[in-house]
Amino acid sequence: MNAIRGLVIALTIFVASFALHIVGGATDQGWLFAIAVALIFLTATGFPVIALWMGELRTVRSGEGRAVAIVGGVFGVGFTAAALWAANGRTVAWWELPAAVAMVGVMSFVLLAVGRGWLILRGKDQPSRTPLGRKDVGGENEERASTVVGS
Repeated sequence: MNAIRGLVIALTIFVASFALHIVGGATDQGWLFAIAVALIFLTATGFPVIALWMGELRTVRSGEGRAVAIVGGVFGVGFTAAALWAANGRTVAWWELPAAVAMVGVMSFVLLAVGRGWLILRGKDQPSRTPLGRKDVGGENEERASTVVGS
């Protein structure tokens, strides 16, 4: 359910950016149009991570998180390619799809890094691995880690 909620909210944010772009163009307000275009590119390129955050999914390691990342990535690449097509005078060019894939990948990486850094600064994120590199899920791994570290 979180996956669907995240994708729907991310889509709503993108559509709202697009609607703002239409309003800015129709009212001939260049500043509003420019802000809307920036929001379109931000929400399109960051679509997978925005969907993860809005769905309150912290990682792509879960099945639900992986599904959101894949579906969000497909939507993000599609929206970004469409935005590049529009920015290129509504002309299809060979570079639009590869550029869209690269842009979504880079923005997703940046947003994930910024989000993780923010959580660490706020003290909300704990390392998920022991000093030995094993997942610290309790039980046997927890005992091994404490004996090796000397706790």
